[in-house]
Amino acid sequence: MSASARSLTARLAHFRHTESGSVLVIFALALLPMAFLAGMTIDYAQNTNLRHQAQVAVDATALALAKLPLDTTDKDLAAKAEAQVLTALKGLPIDALTVTMRHNGDLIEVAAKGATPTSLTRLAGFMSMPLDVSATSNRSMTDLEIALVLDNTGSMKGTKLTNLKAAARDLVTNLFKQADPAKPNALKIGIVPFSMTVNVGPGFAGSDWLDINAKSPIHQQIFNAQGVPANRFSLFADMGKPWAGCVESRPAPYDVQDTAPSQANPVTLFVPFFAPDESDNDGSAVNDYMADLPSGGSAGGASNRQLQGMTAKYERNAFKVSATARNSMDYLYGPNAGCEIRPLTRLTTSQSQLTNAITAMTAIGETNIPTGLAWGWHLLSPNAPFKDGVAYGETKTKKFIVLMTDGQNQSTDPRSDNRSYYSGLGFIWQNRIGTTSNDTAVRRRAIDARLSLLCDNIRKARIQVFAVRVEVNDSDSAVLKACASSPNMFFEVKNSSGLPAVFRAIADQISELRISQ
Repeated sequence: MSASARSLTARLAHFRHTESGSVLVIFALALLPMAFLAGMTIDYAQNTNLRHQAQVAVDATALALAKLPLDTTDKDLAAKAEAQVLTALKGLPIDALTVTMRHNGDLIEVAAKGATPTSLTRLAGFMSMPLDVSATSNRSMTDLEIALVLDNTGSMKGTKLTNLKAAARDLVTNLFKQADPAKPNALKIGIVPFSMTVNVGPGFAGSDWLDINAKSPIHQQIFNAQGVPANRFSLFADMGKPWAGCVESRPAPYDVQDTAPSQANPVTLFVPFFAPDESDNDGSAVNDYMADLPSGGSAGGASNRQLQGMTAKYERNAFKVSATARNSMDYLYGPNAGCEIRPLTRLTTSQSQLTNAITAMTAIGETNIPTGLAWGWHLLSPNAPFKDGVAYGETKTKKFIVLMTDGQNQSTDPRSDNRSYYSGLGFIWQNRIGTTSNDTAVRRRAIDARLSLLCDNIRKARIQVFAVRVEVNDSDSAVLKACASSPNMFFEVKNSSGLPAVFRAIADQISELRISQ
């Protein structure tokens, strides 16, 4: 190695020896801010995560408090707020956590304060990071109009009907607990018991939304002596029998619409339910309650359907059977056969009226879901026949339908000449559902199609639909699922004992939608 090379190596070695201490010191000093920054990142992320969890807890608590009865004291509100938030955040690293509740009129505010401990940022003297969240709920943001459309068909007899009554009463009670008694329109509820028809109540006889002048095309289909449609109210009067209050579905498309009935447009009117006396000559007749020829003589070659439509026999004939229940359907004989269900209850603020109506419900008949659902819509509508609902789109009111059924749409073929029971759809041969098929599956699909159209139209009117299906194992639930306004508003109940819990969940959802939207 040359002298110059040895000299350079020596100088470098001397530099390394003299500078090593300083470099270590500089490196150590540089580590402190790096560690602080890393700690800040970690601690801030933890604080953000815990703040989010605390926000979720106070949001849920504020909403829960808003659903409590209005007479709940502030002391109880504060205690419930503290208990719910502390339970939700139990075990999380939040120091000095305090929960407060402030109640001012309709507003309830829940706040949570505390601190989250730090880690590496303690090196710079920061022992914790603050946590402060709050949420406010409004107890009376909107009014509610609710129609309970409840299956009262024969298959509901017994335990199912008992459980339904308990669930419906519980739902009504819970909703009224949350209603402000100082606001007269805060909550209105109506009830539609349905089977194969709907009973609007005999007190509406003579109303201008009924076909009191026999102008609807339906009047021409069964009773049409010598080309003159018979007025069904006149037939009841001739027989000395009262109209029980049931009505038929309107002809398509009005069966799935909210068009107001008008005497100027008879097809929009509701036709009173009148079950014909079926022919004496029909060995499978379902409702044969008087003689076809009260004066004797020959039928003159008249068909069974013609014989049941001859109006003369209703004018001067007597029942040849008692009014006791007949066959497995438990219908009574006579013109009101199938109309044994209880009348609907219009929108009301009376809790006792609603609970009494629920308690009085009975079960009989086949299942016609569109008929019941359509009348649930009529209850909430601002249009005739009742005009009880506020205008559609009125932002201070929310409208809901709770539809409950335990079966599929039905049109049974009893093998009589009419090929069906008389119902709110008349007889199947009248082609009121788009088919005259003798295949009950085809009939069901036709009624399902009407139901789907009806559900679409109801949702377009900004009415939210809950759908509950109970103990149905022989078909899928696609039609009712699609009818509900959202997936979480459809409930499949395997045992009717679960109905009260489901109706409580529905009451909670309604309250949340009222408060949060």
